[in-house]
Amino acid sequence: MKTNLMKRLPLGTSSFAKLRGVGQIYVDKTDKVYDLASQVGNFFLARPRRFGKSLLISTFESLFKYGLRDFEGLKISKLWKDEKKYQVVRLDFSEIKNFSSIQKFNAELDSLLIGNFSSVGFSYTESKTILCSTQISTWLKTLPSCSLVLLIDEYDAPLSACLDEPKLFEKVRQKLSEFYSVIKANDAAFRFLFITGLTTFNKMTVFSDLNNLSDISLSPVFGSLLGYTHEEVQDYFSEYLSCASKKLGIEKEKLFKELTEHYDGFCFEETAKQKVFAPWSLLHFFFAPERGLKDYWLEGPGKPTVIVKFLNSHALRRAEDYDGGKSIALSTLSEPSDIENLSDVELLTQTGYLTLKRIQGTTVYVGYPNLEVRAAVAQLYQEQTLKEKLVDGTR
Repeated sequence: MKTNLMKRLPLGTSSFAKLRGVGQIYVDKTDKVYDLASQVGNFFLARPRRFGKSLLISTFESLFKYGLRDFEGLKISKLWKDEKKYQVVRLDFSEIKNFSSIQKFNAELDSLLIGNFSSVGFSYTESKTILCSTQISTWLKTLPSCSLVLLIDEYDAPLSACLDEPKLFEKVRQKLSEFYSVIKANDAAFRFLFITGLTTFNKMTVFSDLNNLSDISLSPVFGSLLGYTHEEVQDYFSEYLSCASKKLGIEKEKLFKELTEHYDGFCFEETAKQKVFAPWSLLHFFFAPERGLKDYWLEGPGKPTVIVKFLNSHALRRAEDYDGGKSIALSTLSEPSDIENLSDVELLTQTGYLTLKRIQGTTVYVGYPNLEVRAAVAQLYQEQTLKEKLVDGTR
């Protein structure tokens, strides 16, 4: 494929400024970015991994720090009128997931907070009596109103890391709750707060004090904020579709149908109407179409930590058992069960292995989004079965 003749694929790029700077394809969703960023508010969005949450965080970071510097020619360039530049703190909680004690977690959390808040003027004083979060709270109170933007990526990563250790989990949860209490207590300082995560089942307890947070995870308005719609794929990746069609000897329309069956079908909004492609899988196909329609869902970093930890103490059904369309209450997607009572269907839906198919009243019917993910669940089941046999000493 003569990729040098086409705009480069944004494969694995999570920096918006880098993506724009090197001329990679950017599927323009900045009208939706504007809808959020133009408000003075606090927002939460849950999406499966590899759907572009970090790139979205980076997009907000660029907009608030540098204005329209990186947005030339995009939809938001005609909408954004705020000429002010803001101080931006970006926290990536996926950096804190290798700890074995609450002491180790506290030290890593403090290091993350000090390092990132120091970049915008916070000065930490070593103290055995005054907590880091307390010092941040004192500093926030000195800031002008609406002068700071806070962006938090993968809020649930530390919790997922100790999901199978209840006592440690509770201590980590309490420590994170203390931090969010500081954010709520100093709400006047913040122009914009945006938080992403893989799941929502920890949201209610962790954000219990941050009760001014708007959860847009199920919003129809933002159902396609992450992921690619059919129209976007055909528009932005038309040349790649044509090249793949020629390379595989398949008509373009037939190829698109096969891509839809393999990588499309994800639905995140409560009307169950808007479906999107998984960007990670589709981009990998376009990068090497000669490989055919491979399953990329479990490639790379592998299974999400929350799935691994959950399967340490819970059983997974056979892949075909989820085919019939399982049902859950709509309320469990925004206010899901606590960890002890979390079902496999709830967790698989939260993490994208199952997706919304239809809504009937207050009941959601879920199923596999596509063939690729169905194969991934079959693989998870096989791995779990093999592990159980080895533990039992049988083969």
